[in-house]
Amino acid sequence: MVTDAHIHLPWQEPDLDAKRDRLMAELDKNGVSSGVVIADSELESVIGSAAECAELFRGSDNIRVVAGISPLISFEGQLRLCRELLDCRDIAGLKVYTGHEDFYCTDSSLFPVYDLAAEYRVPVLFHTGWDNSHYASPERMKELAESRPQNTFVYCHCFYPDTEKCFEVLGDCGNVMFDTSSLADSEEHIPAIAESLEGAIERMPYRIMYGSDYGSCDMGAHIRFAEGLHLTDTQRRLFMWGNAARLYGIMQGRRPR
Repeated sequence: MVTDAHIHLPWQEPDLDAKRDRLMAELDKNGVSSGVVIADSELESVIGSAAECAELFRGSDNIRVVAGISPLISFEGQLRLCRELLDCRDIAGLKVYTGHEDFYCTDSSLFPVYDLAAEYRVPVLFHTGWDNSHYASPERMKELAESRPQNTFVYCHCFYPDTEKCFEVLGDCGNVMFDTSSLADSEEHIPAIAESLEGAIERMPYRIMYGSDYGSCDMGAHIRFAEGLHLTDTQRRLFMWGNAARLYGIMQGRRPR
C-alpha cells in the first residue's frame, strides 16, 4: 500500500470535478491507494480553496484534506471555517505557506492556528526550503516545536535541498514529522538526499512520510525515488503508508463520489 502524504489538485483542469478526476487517475496509474490533498490558503485558487477541497472529497475514506490558511487573508473568517470543517471531520490538518507568504513560522499571528490545531489534535504543516527558506528554517522550527509541545508539526519538503541540516537540527524534536514531497524534483540532488533520508528513517522510522507534491512535481518520479531507497520492510511500510495513515486517520476504502 502507498499513501501520498502531500498532493494538490492539478491546476491545469478547468473545473473542480475534472481536477479530482485527473488526480484520482494519477493515483491509480502510480499504484497509490490513498492520499492527503492540501488546499491553498487563497480563497480563490487553481488548486482549490479549503472549502472547495473539503466539499470535493467529503465522505472519502482514503482521501483526507488539509486546509491552507493565512493570517494575511480574511483570517478570522478562515479560522471560523476551519473550526466548522474540523467539527465535521472534513479536514485532517492545517497548512501555513511560510515562504510563499511573508511570515515566519514563529510569528505570533499564527498562534490561533496552532491553538486550533492543538484543540482538535490535528497537525500543522509548513512549506519549507526552496526560496525564502528562512521563514521556516530548521532553527526556527526547533524553537517553535520546543515552545509548543502540545502541537504536532509537519515539516514539508524537509528543507529541500538541505535535508541533512533538516534532520540534524530537528532530529530531537519528537513533535515534528516530515513529508518527502519534492525531494525527487531534481536528479542533481537525489544521491545526497537519498543518503540523508535513509539515515533519518533508520533513526526515526515513525516520523517520516512519503509524499510527492503532485500538482507541482512528478508523482511517478517520486515513487521511483522511494522504491530505490534502501529500507527494511518495516521501515518501508511505515514510510510508504503507516505513518501518514496514523497521523491523518486514513482508511483504505472506497473512492470519493
